[in-house]
Amino acid sequence: MTTQGALVDALSRAASPWASLYSDSPTLQTVVTFLHLASIFLAGGFAIATDRETLAAMNARVTGQMRHLAHLHSIHRPVLFGLVLAFASGLLLFAADVETFARSGVFWVKMLLLALLLANGYLLSRTEAALRTGQVDSPNLWGRLGYISYASMALWLAVILAGTLLINQA
Repeated sequence: MTTQGALVDALSRAASPWASLYSDSPTLQTVVTFLHLASIFLAGGFAIATDRETLAAMNARVTGQMRHLAHLHSIHRPVLFGLVLAFASGLLLFAADVETFARSGVFWVKMLLLALLLANGYLLSRTEAALRTGQVDSPNLWGRLGYISYASMALWLAVILAGTLLINQA
């Protein structure tokens, strides 16, 4: 048995009490799945709406841009809350069927997309901070923020697509 196979088997054994509880409880399945979907929609909804506002703010006057940057800064917390809840519920879903998910290429693509989404969020946060701290009139930074916003929207939709594919293959 390969090291990877041994790791999957060990994880599967460790998660077996949870997997058994989960598989025997339609209510638990509903609650965990709802939390996962709701948190993704919460985080993604806030993010995509704000991405759209960012694209509009690129052509606004400096005062409008400053207001938008303050709003953008305030959105980080609910997006991060949604991502943390999605991660926690996703971990529970993974533990409910380690064998299936660990061997699924679609699952790993979804994890890669989430990693890219987090990296994009980090770039967004850094760019927004630079703009808020006195560089609000920088066309280069606003241009970068525009690309980040487009990437964010695409990544959120790709995560939802990967999750849909994952559900339909499992």
